[in-house]
Amino acid sequence: MKIAAFALAASVFALPALAQDIQQSDRNVFILSGPMGAGDMADMLNPFDVRYENTIVLGAGYQQFFGEPLDDFRVGLEVGGAVRAGSERTTGEIWGGVVGRYDGIVVGDGLRISPALTFGVSVVDDTMGIEAWREDHDGLPGNVLFYLSPEVSFSSAENPDTELFWRIHHRSGAWNSFGGGGSANATTIGFRTGF
Repeated sequence: MKIAAFALAASVFALPALAQDIQQSDRNVFILSGPMGAGDMADMLNPFDVRYENTIVLGAGYQQFFGEPLDDFRVGLEVGGAVRAGSERTTGEIWGGVVGRYDGIVVGDGLRISPALTFGVSVVDDTMGIEAWREDHDGLPGNVLFYLSPEVSFSSAENPDTELFWRIHHRSGAWNSFGGGGSANATTIGFRTGF
């Protein structure tokens, strides 16, 4: 909730700067890492008030943007992979999907804030922790699920190809509409560079 309030306040103060023309690369690579949480996706929106598992996600990915249907709003594709290491076991994950991103918020003298959302499919070789419990409880497989990843990134307007970002790394069956059990969430911090 605090993050949403910050983003709203930042966008109000940024209105005079929205007209700036920011050039950014259409291709980028990124790394991310963070702990998996025991709560649902809504719980993860406040990363300071959630119960975490003894599992960390360490991943990397690639994005390619191919269209700008609205001013400062770009659409592209993302692929990635991660190792999920915990006290119980270590598993692997790959994901891919469509990413939408808005690059038009600039605060003050050049802090750019870019919200984004990636939607696609996530595949793991095995479930673990709370997702394994959910898989058993629901009686539905959790190896192939939807991938949904809201994100907020920060960069300078002068150097938009170097970013820090916060992202919720989420996979679920979307109320058993695709797969079922095994939903999992991680709150991650990452670094992205364009080329």
